[in-house]
Amino acid sequence: MPLVLAVLFGALSTVLFHTLIGLPIAGAALAALVYGDRAQVSVAMAVIGGALTGVLASATVYVVVLPLTGVATTARAPYVFMALAVASLVAVGPVTAVMMRRRSALEVAFVLTAALTGLQLAALASLAAGAGVGLGEYIAGAAGSLAEQSGMGEEFGATLASMWPGAAVAMNGLTSMLVVAGVGVAGARFGISLRKMPALPFLDLDPRMVVLPIAAIALIAAGRLPVEAAPSLEIVGKNLLVVARWVFFLQGIAVFAGLYERAKLARPVRAIGFVILGVTEAFVPAVSITGLADIWLNLRRLQRDAAAPGPPGAESGRE
Repeated sequence: MPLVLAVLFGALSTVLFHTLIGLPIAGAALAALVYGDRAQVSVAMAVIGGALTGVLASATVYVVVLPLTGVATTARAPYVFMALAVASLVAVGPVTAVMMRRRSALEVAFVLTAALTGLQLAALASLAAGAGVGLGEYIAGAAGSLAEQSGMGEEFGATLASMWPGAAVAMNGLTSMLVVAGVGVAGARFGISLRKMPALPFLDLDPRMVVLPIAAIALIAAGRLPVEAAPSLEIVGKNLLVVARWVFFLQGIAVFAGLYERAKLARPVRAIGFVILGVTEAFVPAVSITGLADIWLNLRRLQRDAAAPGPPGAESGRE
């Protein structure tokens, strides 16, 4: 019963609070049901939780990354949102639980990020089609309405509409990391052998991730060329740069976590340090640049080979 209630609380929290809060809670509870040999109950609760989420959203406001205010939501909207909620819960729960038996935590987080983003795009495309407009126009309408309600002006709305994809991927990436961490805890509780998320001081991204900022800068530069596709290339480049920034922000946080670990700082001091890093990154990309430098320079002197990064015993549970 506690796990069932946790699933329902997590599902409804995606509407009451944010998917960043709700999906990790629901995902961990659904995974615990799978690891407790109740996979069918897990899937059933994902469906029930998604249905209740759709009902709650229809009585408040539909949110797919952006609040869908100022745009038409036709009769199909409750069913589309319900399908999105159910599919998202199945992805973060039963599917993630199964994937983490076979894949590393970072690989699962990457796949989950792509899945959540794809589901959101499909839902928005369906809602836009129901309203008789294109996807870009639909998102622009929602962004413009949000900007107007917040008093930020049309320019902010246009920027928000153009940068929505990058923001969505970054948000889904953070959500996926929290989901994977929660599922790892659920696996440890049931003695399931998983390649869980490495401890933060030992978290190390694949060096091939440096292609993200390189490609972003190349696309932004291509946007300056006198060709018809230049504006679109620049927008794609800027969105990719947003994604790259938050990917390397995570790497940068791991670098500082390693430094805090070596300095043996108390937990309250570390917490204050992480808050300061987050505030700093909002103004200057110092932490993400540190993360990018760590990819090249290995500032923490981690052992980098074909094995999963992290200290010995990075797996959870028992064989």
